[in-house]
Amino acid sequence: MKFLDLIPNQNTINFKNQFFKLILFTLIIVCFQTLEAKEPPNQISFTEGGIQKTFYRNPNVEAEYIDPNLINSQQNKSLGNMKLKAGWNFRQSGKPIIAKQSKSNVSTKVTEVYNPGVGSGPNIVLPGVIIVSFKKDQTNESLSKLAQKFKIQLLHHLSPRLASFQTESGFLSVEKAVEVLTDESILEAYPETAVEKVLK
Repeated sequence: MKFLDLIPNQNTINFKNQFFKLILFTLIIVCFQTLEAKEPPNQISFTEGGIQKTFYRNPNVEAEYIDPNLINSQQNKSLGNMKLKAGWNFRQSGKPIIAKQSKSNVSTKVTEVYNPGVGSGPNIVLPGVIIVSFKKDQTNESLSKLAQKFKIQLLHHLSPRLASFQTESGFLSVEKAVEVLTDESILEAYPETAVEKVLK
């Protein structure tokens, strides 16, 4: 073997560079796809009180959460004339209730809306609270550990075996409830629902 045979030629170097660029490009694409927002499902199901519940997405309606600070500020007194309230308000999909320029530094949340029947029944919002019932009595310390484990925030210790936790609104709260159910101490976990009549 000659010494010159050990030195890579230009074709080999170009091939390796192209191969490296291709791998890097593929990794970037995969990373961006995982960062994309998930599309809400057309149907969600969960068990509450031993009863399976199913809701169907209403693609024509969204719910927008308006911060109480936004409603109460002097510059937004006109929002009261629009019959808006602090909390969840329904709107047509893709049409913000408040123009972006009037939002100032207060952000709003938007989530999908579901109905108990396909295209029928009251509008239902999943506000981002999950209710969790336990097999045994829980202490505040054990609830805090559970919250830390699943990256959720403890809202209320309702009874020795019942608690509520804050999570993301919409279908993500269903996914979080399913994730929380993997813990051995949990009997049931489901998202809280808010019905349109109650919201008004």
